[in-house]
Amino acid sequence: MGRSLPCIPKSCSACCRETTMPLTKSEASRLVRRTGMKLEQFTWSNNGILTLLNNETTKACVFLLTNSSDKNAEGLCSVYDIRPKGCSTYPFVLNQKDEAILDVGCPHRDSFTEPTEEDAVTLLNLEERLMRGG
Repeated sequence: MGRSLPCIPKSCSACCRETTMPLTKSEASRLVRRTGMKLEQFTWSNNGILTLLNNETTKACVFLLTNSSDKNAEGLCSVYDIRPKGCSTYPFVLNQKDEAILDVGCPHRDSFTEPTEEDAVTLLNLEERLMRGG
């Protein structure tokens, strides 16, 4: 999904705050290897699906470098190069009809191009892997 992201130039990390980002087992293993952290230090089980943990103080993903709980505060992803697929495809999400749409929660959604059918397939494949425990 090679696209230019407005997030970094606009210092936006809103999608990394109070997140419920699911992880595949391979993504979690890669994060363990690269960060040296234990799985329970950055995940929790959301109905059996590994999910990124939020910092209690900042309410942000544990991998977001920030000291603020303000949703509009700056923050940098400390695992950007190995971030989960759900993070890299955001703000593209699936609607109830399994169509890729721009998430209404993204404050800069108007800066993104509309998702394509290929984006929907990517998200559907990710969802299938998550449901299989992949």
